[in-house]
Amino acid sequence: MPAREDMSSFGAAAEKLEFAKVKQRVLRYAVSDAGRELLENAPVLSDPDEVRDVLAQVTAMKRLLEVEDALPLEGIHDVRTAIQKSGVEGSVLTSRELAHVGSTLHAARMLRTTLQKRRDAHPAVWRLAEELPTDKVLEYNIGQAIDESGAVRASASRELQAIRRSIADRYEDLRKRLETILRGVSELGFSQDDIITTREGRMVIPVKVEHKKQVPGFIHSASASGATVFIEPTETLELNNDIRSLQFQEQREVERILRDLTIAVGEQRPALLRMVDLLASLDALQARAKYSIEILGVEPQITKQGGIHLREARHPLLLAHHGRQGAVPQDLDIGDAFTTLLISGPNAGGKSVTLKCVGVLALMTQSGLHIPAREDARMRVFRSIFVDIGDEQSIESDLSTFSSHLANLKTIVNRADERSLVLIDEIGTGTDPAEGGAIAAAVLERLTARRAITIATTHHGALKVFAHETDGVENGAMEFNQENLSPTYRFRSGVPGSSYALEMADRLGFPGDLMERARALLGGQHMRLDSLLQELEATAQQHRTTTEELRATKARAEQLAAEYAERLQVLTRETREIKRKAVEEAQAIVERANAVIEHSVREIRERNAEKDVVRAAREEVNKLRAVVRETERETEPESREEPLPAGTLAQGSTVTLLDKTETGEIAALSPDGKTATVVFGSVKMRVPVSELRAGRKRPASRPSSRPQLPDRHDEVPRELDLRGMTGDEALPLIDKFIDDAILAGLHRIDIIHGKGTGALRRKVTDFLSTHPRVRSFRLGEWNEGGVGATVVELSEA
Repeated sequence: MPAREDMSSFGAAAEKLEFAKVKQRVLRYAVSDAGRELLENAPVLSDPDEVRDVLAQVTAMKRLLEVEDALPLEGIHDVRTAIQKSGVEGSVLTSRELAHVGSTLHAARMLRTTLQKRRDAHPAVWRLAEELPTDKVLEYNIGQAIDESGAVRASASRELQAIRRSIADRYEDLRKRLETILRGVSELGFSQDDIITTREGRMVIPVKVEHKKQVPGFIHSASASGATVFIEPTETLELNNDIRSLQFQEQREVERILRDLTIAVGEQRPALLRMVDLLASLDALQARAKYSIEILGVEPQITKQGGIHLREARHPLLLAHHGRQGAVPQDLDIGDAFTTLLISGPNAGGKSVTLKCVGVLALMTQSGLHIPAREDARMRVFRSIFVDIGDEQSIESDLSTFSSHLANLKTIVNRADERSLVLIDEIGTGTDPAEGGAIAAAVLERLTARRAITIATTHHGALKVFAHETDGVENGAMEFNQENLSPTYRFRSGVPGSSYALEMADRLGFPGDLMERARALLGGQHMRLDSLLQELEATAQQHRTTTEELRATKARAEQLAAEYAERLQVLTRETREIKRKAVEEAQAIVERANAVIEHSVREIRERNAEKDVVRAAREEVNKLRAVVRETERETEPESREEPLPAGTLAQGSTVTLLDKTETGEIAALSPDGKTATVVFGSVKMRVPVSELRAGRKRPASRPSSRPQLPDRHDEVPRELDLRGMTGDEALPLIDKFIDDAILAGLHRIDIIHGKGTGALRRKVTDFLSTHPRVRSFRLGEWNEGGVGATVVELSEA
């Protein structure tokens, strides 16, 4: 049996980390009550294999939703109570309960059929639905007997149909009889209104109270004012009795039909209960997948003994409230080189949020949810999670804040082991700093020895020294912008952080002499240490900024180099093809020339060199010679390699590369004259002057007849797949894709952005609506990707 931990084992941690709010975000996507119940009561798993399986299922469902419509789960009802009731002898399900059973059977069949058609593309999801029970016979019988509103159809049985027809006929006879009576009563002035109504299931007429004795019959009731009584005339009593008798027969027949259907449901009770459970599982799985799409979640790698590795991780609740740009991403590693992380830094700098983020992501992972982080995320599966966050003082229990922290630390020290995650906020606070720091150091030392994954926050300088000197313990800090004295909320590992209390007091306008006195009381050694930490953090920030800029520049340079190399390769290949075709054309011309000459010579000989024959032959040869010269001009290289005269290079000069035939134009020269920037078609290159030769420009007086480069439609894709990207990642790719398509002569391209939440589609359409090269765009038709794709018509280049 795989190990499962119910919420009681992780309940305290989940409550302090506000994990219920994360679950509420997921519950919004569930369609059925059974699916919501399954998600709400989902256990926190502690077996790594089971966690992997659930996360892999979420990934498979997410891939399906990214390319297909949502699962057809409409019509599912929680019919477990009705199904159990059908197994009780003598019980009869109501028509509405049976209608819900039939609707759920129909939904199960449609879902299974839909996934069966997609089993090759999405085998993992199909395996989950393959065992889904269906019962066409029971579904048909319920549908034939009961309509969507829960009413029993007249066609449910022949006898019911006959009874209802008789009731309708009797009602019609009764209405006609009553209309005749009411007309006579009205003519006598006895009636209050000319309306036939119903009382206690019997049709009656309204009569003024003062004339009730003039209309023989049975009085059923009176109006609220007492001015009108409702009388069933004596001559219609028999017809009303007949109708009531038929209604009793109808009721008995309906009960018989419902009883038969209840028995049929009861006979399939195990399969139907299994069907509801599987539908709830698929509904919950789809909800998890939709939530993953919302947060751009990933399936983390799961490990039992390894560490936590997070890049660009965000707290899911901050992500929901502030969006992807507002929630600052965090990079964090723990569990490999060290097992205890001590985070320091200023108040309101994000220490507690980082602490909670790790805990929430651990609970999400072990609850079968993807996490908002980069794809290389790695999470460890824990058997227990301990959290000490917040103020838990209690007057009733006579517990101070510090006492409650001590009680929590005692529980943690007694129960935590190598498969525990321990999160402690502001460890050692609430008492004498020296004593509190000593207790905190002893606790951290014990947890480190047990190899529990521990993250704690602090302001204690002594604990920062302890972390620096103790094996298995690492300092970390929340970054702080020293220029404007504001937090950046970014976590940095490896160095302790300063609290910046004095600096923030200065910024708030504390008196200068008061701050000087505070610094004097603090002591020179502490000030030097704090100053050193601030300088170290400032230097680290500068280095990180420089490194990020260099990394971006390098990536851009590598991208440009790759693009230029690819374009040059394409140009070389196309030039080679042009030359090959030119040679073939020249060979064909030579063969034609030989044939013309032989024909001319033969005619001269046969006609004995008559002048007109010789003249005609000479003209034919001259025409052919002109064709050959034109072809030579068209096929010869645009520039011939000639020695480059010294001092003749200038901006605009035509040149060729050594041993190449492509002609380019100098766009710029270096100050020392040793390097030139040359434009070859759409490619710009920096080339040493020693590798250049003078080229010859084609005369501008006549249009060039040189064959143009082909459009290369076969090398430019007609569609761009952006699924899984953010808008900021996608827009540069779209811009480059449009440029490449226009250069290739394409007039239409397809952009695949998936369906999801529609955020990426809105980014794409906003960008296209302002692009100068886009003539028009629209969503795809059903056979073009539907709302998951946008078809773009391009303007002429």
